[in-house]
Amino acid sequence: MALFRSSTLLPQCTSCVRRFTRQNLDAWGSQQTRTISKKAKEAERNIVVKLLKDVPRFGRAGSYVPLNPSLMRNRWFPARVADYVPATQLKQMKAQEVDMARDFSYGVRLNLEEAEEDEEDLLRRPKHYIRPIEIDLLSPERSMELLNTFVPPTIDFYRQRIEQDKEPKERYGASGAADILTAAAMGSKAKAHTDAIYGSVSTADLVATIKGALAHNDEAARVMLNEADVRFVSGHEEGDASRVKQLGTFKVEIRLPSAEEPIIRNIRIRAKESEV
Repeated sequence: MALFRSSTLLPQCTSCVRRFTRQNLDAWGSQQTRTISKKAKEAERNIVVKLLKDVPRFGRAGSYVPLNPSLMRNRWFPARVADYVPATQLKQMKAQEVDMARDFSYGVRLNLEEAEEDEEDLLRRPKHYIRPIEIDLLSPERSMELLNTFVPPTIDFYRQRIEQDKEPKERYGASGAADILTAAAMGSKAKAHTDAIYGSVSTADLVATIKGALAHNDEAARVMLNEADVRFVSGHEEGDASRVKQLGTFKVEIRLPSAEEPIIRNIRIRAKESEV
């Protein structure tokens, strides 16, 4: 009777047997399985070696650290960076609970501390005092005295004279109309001054010459003279007292800022051919 009851609980047809088996397989496959992580696998593959040199992020010489076998075989052992640890010695070390962990902070912390010490040394180091350049300026009165002493009464310049057009020769046989046209053309040209020169003598030329004369004395060389401190009193064109464009002797005025009275000097402009 009991056998009959148990047999009635089992599936009778093939499709029922197949469905019953699949349910049992699904229930068994739904169970969770534990997998080993990549780091754990690498830790299992590592071997313990003895460092022969100080290695940053690993440890000091004489320390025991785990290392990848391929790295030890290809690089560290040929370079005598580390040595293998015999199995018997490794067993004794494990029994004595010797530290065989890698020191990731070794070498890095020391560098940071050294850098901090260098910065502190720079802050503590005394700074050298750089004295600013001091220029002892002369008073306007003293500068005018030096100008009056070292600038000669007459300063000579040499320029080339502009050659004047010669009078046209009388042409015989020319018609009256041609003479009228020629006279009109000549009259349209502005007749230049008989002593006109090429270029000019400007206040810049005069200042350069005066500075050359002052350079022979240490105190006079400190006189500050600009173009604005010099102007022509005579010989210049109307509205422009900074240059002269003709031969002759002219007067120039030199006055420094804050000076009470100016210095008057003669400027003599000669033709170049008169130098010989």
